[in-house]
Amino acid sequence: MEKAELAIIGGGPGGISAAVAAAESGVNVTILDENARIGGQIFRQLEKGFTLTNPKAMGRDYQKGVDLFRQFKQVESRINYLNHATVWGIFDHHRIAYERNRKSKTIEYKNLLIASGAYDRPVPFPGWTLPGVLTAGGAQNLVKNQRILPGKKFLLAGTGPLQLVLAHQLIQAGADIAAILEVGDVKGSWLKLMQGMWGNWGYAGDGLQYLQTIRKAGVPIMRNHIIARANGNQNVEKAVIARVDKDWRVIHNTRKSLNVDTVCLGYGLVTSTELTRLAQCDHEYDNGLGGYVPVRSETMETTQKGIFAVGDGAGVAGSQVALAEGRIAGIAASQALGHAPGVGQKKTLAELQKKLTRHHRLRKVLDEISRPRPGLYELAEDETIICRCEDVTFKQIKTLIQKEGINAKDIKRTTRVGMGSCGGRMCGPILIELLRNLGSQISGQPEGLNVRPPVKPIPLGVLAGAENNE
Repeated sequence: MEKAELAIIGGGPGGISAAVAAAESGVNVTILDENARIGGQIFRQLEKGFTLTNPKAMGRDYQKGVDLFRQFKQVESRINYLNHATVWGIFDHHRIAYERNRKSKTIEYKNLLIASGAYDRPVPFPGWTLPGVLTAGGAQNLVKNQRILPGKKFLLAGTGPLQLVLAHQLIQAGADIAAILEVGDVKGSWLKLMQGMWGNWGYAGDGLQYLQTIRKAGVPIMRNHIIARANGNQNVEKAVIARVDKDWRVIHNTRKSLNVDTVCLGYGLVTSTELTRLAQCDHEYDNGLGGYVPVRSETMETTQKGIFAVGDGAGVAGSQVALAEGRIAGIAASQALGHAPGVGQKKTLAELQKKLTRHHRLRKVLDEISRPRPGLYELAEDETIICRCEDVTFKQIKTLIQKEGINAKDIKRTTRVGMGSCGGRMCGPILIELLRNLGSQISGQPEGLNVRPPVKPIPLGVLAGAENNE
């Protein structure tokens, strides 16, 4: 069995920042990362064979990633980086199980840091399973990292700043965008948004750059609009859009069609908390932060001693927050392991906490604009698929969600929703929102589906061939 002084799950901004801080303090670090190279989704590096000819087109995030990679290079002698490593379980006695190179292995840690990230919020509406409907993150990965334009005529639908980022990247890649639909009420929150921007001028500069690109390309931004349906035979051919009220409910007689072949959905992100839940960390439900989030101290330590959580997997707040949280947790983990604090670390921690306070002020405003409203989960019709893995429709569960005392696990037992290969990652968040918005379960702390290993799909042969029968 392998051993690690500090094990870090995730090679994105939070995980790498924590690894650098810990390694600088003399800690021996092991990183388990599903990707081929460090960077995660935001700082994802180009695949082998691709050459970057115009760094400016990648935006400021690219340069931040380059700076982080440089820091990583300086301390990598203390870091054991395991790429293509899929963590599928956390068990007693400080053990992690992961799959790599078609083998299941176990690592024992003293301290653990989880930087599991987040994924695009799934939103069911008629036609959302048609080829040509992509998440914003999926489209961004294709365009930014693989240089693939996944369509000809695009519609962007959703809410939040990621829409502007994606539009900018698509336009730079030569895409024809019919419209950008912003379902949130940005205009009504303009004063609060400006107050949140104070001290966060980098975000404001980025936003203005993206808007300039969009306006120069002549792409309309349609505020208070939503996609109500995607139509087509084998793939998307048309999108039906409509105006919405303050609760994001479609306003009667405002529907119209747009000829598009690609729809990119960006209704925010859902935290990946499967691993923190497996580790039995306490969680609380915060819809603005992406659903369930682990309860943490100021040093990012969870309610389980020696286990830290950072980045979007601990509450969706963006790469800059992930970088700051990672460094704080890396320093805290080092001290918990008995390593003497480095020169100036106390000052560094104070500066990072101030930075987080500024970021959180802006994040709260953006969360209020983008927080999913009930109308988002009233778009589904009887035959709309809710669970893709098991082909469970809205009709199969809509009568169940209105029963008094019903919960997600009851519906799972009755319909098999959440029992597919994704382990409920797609349909689980939808089910919680249906219960909160359309059912009798209106508690601020809704009960979701259970999490069990393996939390990621891995071949049974890998489990059967685990080393030493672990």
